[in-house]
Amino acid sequence: MIDLQAELQEKSRLIADYILNSPFKSQITPKYIADGAGLYTLRGGKMLRPAILMLACEAAGGDPKLALPAAAAIEMSHTWTLVHDDLIDNDNLRRGGPSVHAYYRELNRPKIKDSAELEQYARSMAMLVGDVQQAWAMSMINELSDQVNTEVFRYIIREMTNYWVPRVMSGEALDLEYSQLSLDEVTEEMILGMLAQKTASTFGFAGQAGAMIGINKLDKQHPTVQTIQQICLEAGLAFQLRDDILGIVGDEKELGKPVGSDIREGKKTVIIAHAYRVADASQKQLLLSVLGNERASAVEVERVHTILKELGSIDYAASVANKYAGQARAALNKLSDSRARQLFGKWIDFIVNRIR
Repeated sequence: MIDLQAELQEKSRLIADYILNSPFKSQITPKYIADGAGLYTLRGGKMLRPAILMLACEAAGGDPKLALPAAAAIEMSHTWTLVHDDLIDNDNLRRGGPSVHAYYRELNRPKIKDSAELEQYARSMAMLVGDVQQAWAMSMINELSDQVNTEVFRYIIREMTNYWVPRVMSGEALDLEYSQLSLDEVTEEMILGMLAQKTASTFGFAGQAGAMIGINKLDKQHPTVQTIQQICLEAGLAFQLRDDILGIVGDEKELGKPVGSDIREGKKTVIIAHAYRVADASQKQLLLSVLGNERASAVEVERVHTILKELGSIDYAASVANKYAGQARAALNKLSDSRARQLFGKWIDFIVNRIR
């Protein structure tokens, strides 16, 4: 019987080993920057994006280990976006431990007594770590040149730099912009468009890159490449919708990141958009008073959580996630039966049922 979790764990081990043994790491100085750059990798994590890249390679008929440089690069690229995202959101927890800026804050607390100066120093260090991680990712993706056709290698580099990174940054910018807009100004369609760039584009790029490595030729129109990319894009949206749900009903220890922070940050999610659409006047007033209020108490945040449940907004978001998961499963049926196809099916089920 195929065990998805065992498969993900094995791929995560291979990817983490590749990253941490990369020659690039020895070039990072001072040591405390290198330590920060490897912090999230050492903690493990799901590493779904690089694992899916390797699975896509297998589904296209290739050897997944040949895709390791690309998988490691996409994981490190995702990691630098997390470091910057934690700065933007002021989140102090990531993968069950301090976020990078929180790590530097505690590391330097004995030396820097002024709290404002300490915070600025810690955040500056985290920015530098993210910059180094971006270079680290590019170093590893260049190692793919020894594994695949030159045209495939060049295409993946171009897609990564000209398409994927700009799309993710665009999604991040819209996410931040929408947090400053009123609930009357942000529609569900706008939110889904933002999520397609911020999250789904990463899964789509992973699927396309992995499949192209698998067929080892530059053919964007190849049926297998297109199908796997579609599966990953649809599943990527389902993944983020489930992530937003867990941000409200999840367990912080299981997630390894803060629960409830999206409310205080004023994040516009499908859950919030639905709630505002169906809420009565008093419920809207509560939503407006708490959403985006960084000083909202735990009691106030919990009241919002209760309203979201009562209005059926969490169930609604789950139904939208299931719709995209269903579209991913429909696309999956285009692939011939194989071990990789079965793993893709289990992955889609995992996405909409996961608790962390």
